[in-house]
Amino acid sequence: MLRWLKRKPEEQKPEQEIQIQESQIDQNLPLEFVSEQPTNGAWLETFDKQGQKLFLPLRREKILLGTSEECDLKLSENLEGFENVNSKHARIERWHQCWLVAPVDKNCAVFVNGKRTGENALKDGCEIQLGEKGVKFVFREAVQQE
Repeated sequence: MLRWLKRKPEEQKPEQEIQIQESQIDQNLPLEFVSEQPTNGAWLETFDKQGQKLFLPLRREKILLGTSEECDLKLSENLEGFENVNSKHARIERWHQCWLVAPVDKNCAVFVNGKRTGENALKDGCEIQLGEKGVKFVFREAVQQE
């Protein structure tokens, strides 16, 4: 079941910071696809046009996805559906204890589990698609053992 969120302006930034392991989220780390599956934190999975599985560790609290050089993650033509992604298409961000995905504006369709959505909380296994025929990702989050 999809969970729609509508944050109040005062909720845009949490009052108290959430403790996140610094090794998992670091604004200075580069965002790039890797060929080995991460073992901790959260990541996106996708396939390139040759069918190779790629993983994108989510190392920043806010990530802008699109084809523009201005994006935190510039999607390239080696990804299936690249040509259907806008220059600034969607953002993924950590808010409180969960990850969210949202379109940058109403002209940028984002689908979660096959349904068009606005801002949406992500759970392990959610399928994200940028545009009707754009790049597809699967959101994954490692189970934290106590």
